[in-house]
Amino acid sequence: MADADSQMKDLKISETKKSKKDGAPKMAAKKPQQQKKKMEGAALIGIDVAKETDLGEWYQQVITKGQMISYYDVAGCYILEPASYAIWEGIKSFFDAKIKTLKVRNAYFPIFISKDNLEREKEHIEGFAAEVAWVTHGGKSKLEKEVAVRPTSETAMYPYFARKIQSHRDLPLKLNQWNNVVRWEFKHPMPFIRSREFLWQEGHTAHLTKEEAGAEVRQILDWYADVYQELLAVPVVKGQKTENEKFPGADYTTTIEGFIPATGRGIQAATSHCLGQHFSKMFNITVEDPTAKEAGKSEHVHVWQNSWGLTTRSIGVMILTHGDNRGLVIPPRVAEIQVIVIPVGVTAKMTAEAKADLYKKVEDITENLKSVGVRVETDYREGYSPGWKFNDWELKGIPLRIEFGPKDAEKGVVTTSRRDIEKKEDARGEVKVSEVQEAIPALLETIQKDMFVKADKEYRERRVQVTDWKDFVPTLNGKNAVLVPHCEGGKCEDEIKDMSARKEDGDSAAEDTKAPAMGAKSLCIPFEQPEGIKQGETKCINPNCKEFAKAWILFGRSY
Repeated sequence: MADADSQMKDLKISETKKSKKDGAPKMAAKKPQQQKKKMEGAALIGIDVAKETDLGEWYQQVITKGQMISYYDVAGCYILEPASYAIWEGIKSFFDAKIKTLKVRNAYFPIFISKDNLEREKEHIEGFAAEVAWVTHGGKSKLEKEVAVRPTSETAMYPYFARKIQSHRDLPLKLNQWNNVVRWEFKHPMPFIRSREFLWQEGHTAHLTKEEAGAEVRQILDWYADVYQELLAVPVVKGQKTENEKFPGADYTTTIEGFIPATGRGIQAATSHCLGQHFSKMFNITVEDPTAKEAGKSEHVHVWQNSWGLTTRSIGVMILTHGDNRGLVIPPRVAEIQVIVIPVGVTAKMTAEAKADLYKKVEDITENLKSVGVRVETDYREGYSPGWKFNDWELKGIPLRIEFGPKDAEKGVVTTSRRDIEKKEDARGEVKVSEVQEAIPALLETIQKDMFVKADKEYRERRVQVTDWKDFVPTLNGKNAVLVPHCEGGKCEDEIKDMSARKEDGDSAAEDTKAPAMGAKSLCIPFEQPEGIKQGETKCINPNCKEFAKAWILFGRSY
């Protein structure tokens, strides 16, 4: 379940520095020409750098000014503000209901893992060794044996599995925990995408047969795809990791792979692993084979295990996919606030009675929306113009704005403005006040659908089939992922990664000076395979490889 991809320098998020005066984190100083004008004496709002100009700075501004993240005084750790945590709660509610249909039960295991247990499984721990945080002292006393802060919980949970599973009647055993883990990254941290502590769920299950385990692996992966596509409006590709990229200790790893068009980089979105019998042999998790018993024999078999995980990285992928130069754009299904209602046309000349009457109508509209399950708030703040409020809520990505003033009241309508449409004139519409209970929920669903369609179209256009090596690097440099015929060989993969990296000697891989330096890695072997590969005839994309291609594999620069 590790998100072990390298992080590129072209999207580095600089860590905030501590103020010597008060210890609070602060942003790096802006150039004078980048400073925003103060708006009506309020705190500065708005994004002052374009997404296409400086994605790293844009992202930092969007997540902080949009009130998704606050910085913390431990580097690489971040505060999830209510707006982002609400998204995680929505994901949790959706996915938790799904896994409970499989009779998965939630549990909690300690955050600390003994060194003996962690090091018991060599191949597994080698995949995390550089990221494990160790506790060496308790108070002032040095611990006799240091303990690890969990990077993942296989080695914490499987001794329990060995005790709990005594018979085939104890199978399947299906546990999940919603928790935090620590990966002590020394690369450039990036909120949501790569942090030293993050939230996730990790499911761990044990089965009698390989077939039962395999069916669950694919079902979980489908639900992960639903989280991204149905909730976050983010398209993904479902597939299997190559041997080079699978989870340490797994039999095989299935994955959903996202894509960030602004950088042209793939991103591992979630993974579902069939661990096979590797861990059950290590931790001696066995049962008596019921089929052997029926045949009059006595034979013990090792159980088949799975593990699967989804993290708060999903929120970062959503932000990078949909956000624009006005700030966040949040899909309605996960937005903490789906609709903001703003009274307009309130002037100093308006009588107290007229103002009260307008506000009463606004309140009625709000209550009608609440009655049909819309998450709606009303902005009555004094001292701010409607324009300032519009910008403020656009920055926070609220999917739909409703404006209501005296002119709207006369016409019996509300004015709507969709956050997902860039041109403001195209985003606006009208709905009859008498129809808001039906029309607004329908409009929110339209916004959700349109956001996915737009993102899916772009991802599809940026998955380019390439069959000639001379086109490989130029296509990558065009901010695309490439679907290529490949032999599935690990050494060949490594060679492609090296050949596609930008070199200092000015070779062909460096023809685009703005292209990232890292080489392309395999993202996945997509389950949906295009036609065109003839077994024993189609050559591998690597010109140095003498093997024939076995499948189309998606390669790309990656987080």
